[in-house]
Amino acid sequence: MMRFQHRAPTRSTLPMQGRGWRSRRPLTRFDDLFQDHPQPMWIYDLVSLRFLRVNAAACRHYGYSEAEFLRMTIRDIRPPSEHARLAADLAATAHLHALPQSSGVWTHMKRDGRPISVRISSHALIYEGRRARLVFAFDVTQQVAAERALYKSEQLYRRLIDTMPLQVFWKDLELRYVGCNLLFARASGLGDPAGVIGKRDRDFPWQLSPAERQAEEIEDRGVIETGRPVRGREQTLTGPDGRPRRHLVNKLPLHGQNGEIAGLLCTIEDITASREAGEKLRLQSRALDASVNAILITRRAGNDDVIEYANPAFARISGYELAEVIGRDCRFLQGSDREQEGIYALRDALGAFREVTVVLRNYRKDGTLFWNQLHVAPVLDQHGATTHWVGVINDITAAMRYQQELEHQSTHDALTGLPNRNLFQDRLEQAIAYAARYGHQLWVVVLDLDNFKLINDTLGHAVGDSLLQTVAGRLRSALRDSDTVARLGGDEFILLLPDQPGQTDGTLSPRTVQAVLDAVSAPMRLGAHDLALTCSMGVSVYPRDGDTAPSLFKHADIALYRAKDGGRNQLQFYTSEMNARVTERTLIEGHLRNALTRHEFLLYFQPRVDCATGRVAGLEALLRWRQPELGLVPPDRFIGVAEETGRILEIGGWVLYEACRQARVWQVAGLPKVPVAVNVSVRQFRQAGFVQEVLGALEAAGLAPEYLELELTESLMMQNIESVIVAMRQLKELGVRLSIDDFGTGYSSLSYLRRFPLDYLKIDRSFVRDMLNDAPGSAIVRSMITLGHSLGCRIIAEGVETRDQLGYLTQEGCDEIQGYLCSRPVPVELAAELLHAEA
Repeated sequence: MMRFQHRAPTRSTLPMQGRGWRSRRPLTRFDDLFQDHPQPMWIYDLVSLRFLRVNAAACRHYGYSEAEFLRMTIRDIRPPSEHARLAADLAATAHLHALPQSSGVWTHMKRDGRPISVRISSHALIYEGRRARLVFAFDVTQQVAAERALYKSEQLYRRLIDTMPLQVFWKDLELRYVGCNLLFARASGLGDPAGVIGKRDRDFPWQLSPAERQAEEIEDRGVIETGRPVRGREQTLTGPDGRPRRHLVNKLPLHGQNGEIAGLLCTIEDITASREAGEKLRLQSRALDASVNAILITRRAGNDDVIEYANPAFARISGYELAEVIGRDCRFLQGSDREQEGIYALRDALGAFREVTVVLRNYRKDGTLFWNQLHVAPVLDQHGATTHWVGVINDITAAMRYQQELEHQSTHDALTGLPNRNLFQDRLEQAIAYAARYGHQLWVVVLDLDNFKLINDTLGHAVGDSLLQTVAGRLRSALRDSDTVARLGGDEFILLLPDQPGQTDGTLSPRTVQAVLDAVSAPMRLGAHDLALTCSMGVSVYPRDGDTAPSLFKHADIALYRAKDGGRNQLQFYTSEMNARVTERTLIEGHLRNALTRHEFLLYFQPRVDCATGRVAGLEALLRWRQPELGLVPPDRFIGVAEETGRILEIGGWVLYEACRQARVWQVAGLPKVPVAVNVSVRQFRQAGFVQEVLGALEAAGLAPEYLELELTESLMMQNIESVIVAMRQLKELGVRLSIDDFGTGYSSLSYLRRFPLDYLKIDRSFVRDMLNDAPGSAIVRSMITLGHSLGCRIIAEGVETRDQLGYLTQEGCDEIQGYLCSRPVPVELAAELLHAEA
């Protein structure tokens, strides 16, 4: 241990200036060593921590003079952050005061405030009788900075390779792993890069076959031995999770400090997602190219949305080559046709950055029109901003043409091309509104060709159709553009004549009447036939004869009937004095003419109930007519007219087919199988081929004959009895059931009655109504039941409304009843519910 023994200063020593303590005590070699040492050195008091001696190097290095040092403690050259450490160090080394000591690296402060890093070592000594320590301070600022920089560089390097989206590892010349990044360690199932050091490929969970592992090793050695890298090799590896992943492998030789090859550096990039995305993109691209719809992708360029992509379908639909449209705004497809509702809607959607579907008129390169159903959607970037637009073009030209054709067909007559009833009514309502606003009159004329049916029946429908087309064309030419000519159906036309010049008394101008008559009556040659026609016309006037379209139409139709009833070939104006019966018949006949083609008929059903079981034994089909203007028309208003006009044949045929069809529908639905009864008119039964018609209805519906019952009236059977019996037997041979309707109201001969192959006798409601209050009436009912049973028929009583009537009939042996007590006639849906309740 170095000890300094000091004597008290003498007067012979030098003053304090200059070299300090040298001037106050004899120089020794130790003093010279202390003072001239190039490293800062000082002695401090262990108790007060004051500096007792400092050398010149300390003064130079720290910037303090010797005098300043001697007024300071070792605490003063340390920053406040080091004071606690200093106190702890002093306390911890207090018992080691006799031993040399290395205190590590400390931060000291120079006089100018700059921090420095110093490594402190010290020795204990007695200086001027005080316990002190001699301190050697080695400035390691640059070393510490270098170490920190190196550490920071290593950390940066580690972070760099750990944050790389690649697996990175390196091997030595023996192909042992020397290091890796975190991603490779995790892919290896280790988690910590240190865990791979010293391992070989066989130690990892790669599911490689021996041949694949050998190929890997040969490749690695090839890189090391030749120095030639392996770049961009794709490889499928199975990771720890058992899933195969596609990778891109690169291998480079790793060089040492002297340029020699020291190992192998490898990067592995997982390209599974990119390959899947590429495949998905390829499929999507193929889907776009193969789409039958045209697809565009546009981007905003100033005020334009220019096309960046168009698929082949666009070229096919528009007629433009793809190279011709890239970079152009889509507006060229509309040409000069810019005033379109769809364009305004499209602009609004683009301005609001939202999806929209519009219909536009576009034009091909050759100028032809095509209808475009365009759907546009924005494409957003990662910040939600719209960068592009995707447009899908669907060529709906054929659909639009078809729609226009349908609209034309729905408003025009297919044969003549004239407006039909629907369009006429629309125009009539508009004309009424206009006339009401300006105080005008207007005329509705219903025109019927006289004896057209005779021409149609004798010359054929082809000639009849040509005649109607010719008359339609003539009427169009005879009237003004502001007039309307429409065809109601058959040989009936209707005219709407507004604003007749000079006519204020409700009459038509002679010129107009003559023009219409000439148009119809002028001779015409159709094929080999020269024809001359006349017509009957009925006229109603707004507002005198009505202020609504239906009332004007109705009154013109009544006037037409009056014209036809008065001998035809004339014009009649409607008057309120016209006979109500004529009005009724005209109205019914006119509407009945097209009721079947307009699907205005429907069937109601009334059940028959077995008296013994209370169950539904059958249903009677009852015809109803729902006419748009007249509402639900009861049979007694139109059946007679249908009989007289002969339309009962087609109506009866429809009832027969529809009843069979509905009966089969119920059976297929699993409802109870009960017979359905259909009333047969005299004209229908007598027509040739009626039996075949019945058979055709059964076969068309797929209904077994035993579930069809035909109701015949007494009057029908008592005329031409032999032919009736033949027809009835043919029907029985088919298996169809037969009944006499309204039995007792006619004049049936008992001798003939027993010859009819009947299944049912239906007692008329007039007998049932009076039987409880009239003794003869009850006797007649009892006799009918007995007679029917003796003929082998089941007895059905109609019009049963009370339980007393039911009780009497049951007591007398009646088999079935029908009437309001069981149910009123009901629509198909409610009849199905009745059957369902039976099930």
